[in-house]
Amino acid sequence: MKLNINEVYHKYIIRVVIFALFTFKGQLRQPNVYKQSIDSFVKKRIPWKINLYVDTGERLSKEEERDLLLDELLNGIKTDYLKCVRIIFDTPAKKNYAMEIDLSDEKKYEDFLYS
Repeated sequence: MKLNINEVYHKYIIRVVIFALFTFKGQLRQPNVYKQSIDSFVKKRIPWKINLYVDTGERLSKEEERDLLLDELLNGIKTDYLKCVRIIFDTPAKKNYAMEIDLSDEKKYEDFLYS
């Protein structure tokens, strides 16, 4: 079995970033606070500069956002607004590694993080 230390670092960085996304998902309605929390969490735990970019998607006006939230709560209409987060970062193994994380499917990522 060939041991590639850069691949080990790559997997560690992915797990830390995904864990941070789910840890601070309660702050998702405030994208700047969410991004800053993730950035500081990752910087404390990873000794490399990874150039992390977090994209929470297009923001709607407060009124449209309120209407979507009310429809979801009262009428049971499911929306994907603020459910997916796109992240781009560099690791020792790969440059510009991009992922799209579905924050509503926590079980899938929980299995990945704790396996």
